[in-house]
Amino acid sequence: MTRCLRYAVSVVALLAACSDPERAPRAELDDDTFEESGGDVYRVEVDENLILQAARNYATQLERFTEHPELSETHADAASVQVWGTPGLSERFHSVDPDDPSQVVSFPERTHIVKEHLGTTGEPIGLTMMYKAPPGYNPVGGDWFWARVVGETVTHVGRVNFCLECHSAAINSDFVIGFGKSE
Repeated sequence: MTRCLRYAVSVVALLAACSDPERAPRAELDDDTFEESGGDVYRVEVDENLILQAARNYATQLERFTEHPELSETHADAASVQVWGTPGLSERFHSVDPDDPSQVVSFPERTHIVKEHLGTTGEPIGLTMMYKAPPGYNPVGGDWFWARVVGETVTHVGRVNFCLECHSAAINSDFVIGFGKSE
């Protein structure tokens, strides 16, 4: 599938999701390949287990990006989220303005962003995470790898379509969606 066709599928899926989120069709990427203009096919893989291990060790390996738990309208299973990420990138993360879709921000390869999902009493109930993979891993999604963990169970991993559908609105900020600053 060509890059343009994948982009078109993603845009159509995003528009469908916005119009009827309960019955929105999901964009499907046929496999992990894409074609450059010359017709060559490239496969770019990541070590999912290593990425998930780093995400699960967020409290010791990553930097806390938020001062306290934040409300997150897009992660409905959580009462709030605490954001963690690659050390040294907190300022860049906080520069993302969710109210300015024209803002251009980019994140380097090997960036980790983990949202720790918290229940109503502040207990951890799961994670969502992003990892910036090498170029070509996920061209439609800015080369981001996404995963969702509920409790100890990995429910979604890799090129996760429902993640892409929401994060596509933040294409100019490298698919990273900011939110209100901690008060």
